Amino acid sequence: MDENVNEMETDDSAPRTGLQALRSERTRGALLAAAEKIFARDGFEASRIEDIAAEAGRSRGAFYANFANKTEVFLALRSRAMLQKAREMRARLQEVTGEQARIEAVNRHIIEEICNTQSLLLQIEFKLFTLRHPELREELAEKHIDASVLVHERELQGFFPDKKSHPKETREKTLAIEALLEGFALNALFSPNVLTRDYLEEVVPKLLAEILADR
Repeated sequence: MDENVNEMETDDSAPRTGLQALRSERTRGALLAAAEKIFARDGFEASRIEDIAAEAGRSRGAFYANFANKTEVFLALRSRAMLQKAREMRARLQEVTGEQARIEAVNRHIIEEICNTQSLLLQIEFKLFTLRHPELREELAEKHIDASVLVHERELQGFFPDKKSHPKETREKTLAIEALLEGFALNALFSPNVLTRDYLEEVVPKLLAEILADR
């Protein structure tokens, strides 16, 4: 394109800019949806950028215009999923009053998350990937936990006003809850006749209460 075209001031420059932003947003959304499908199908490490771009109906160049690599796509997907789940929990908490009712709502949410294994299994695989690449582990672990803490503090602030935690304790509890989710999800899928829904409903609230207890 002629450079002079970019310098021209026209009345429709703002709408064109808005249209470009909309197209960019749609491209990013299509790439995220495609990545989620490819990750679930092929696994994180085996998935290819070419397949993600093709699934989205975009070029490899379009992928790199939006994401630096697969890891950045995964982190974006995790942030979006965490935000969605936090908002689902917030909606549940808004429907009840009293601390005990809120605790029970959180327990139900956690158990349902354990039974919905796909996203948790992908998260486990991602963590295994980082362990196989120790040069990435510290950076990715920090990004993951920071994003998780930020989302939950922002979306769920005020529902348990008496529960004040030190930043270090908040990070510990957040990761401990992830361990609870991932460990039970993996083993319930492995041995569903042993870790039944009834068993989860009996045991998980006790473990969650211990994790969330003030130290």
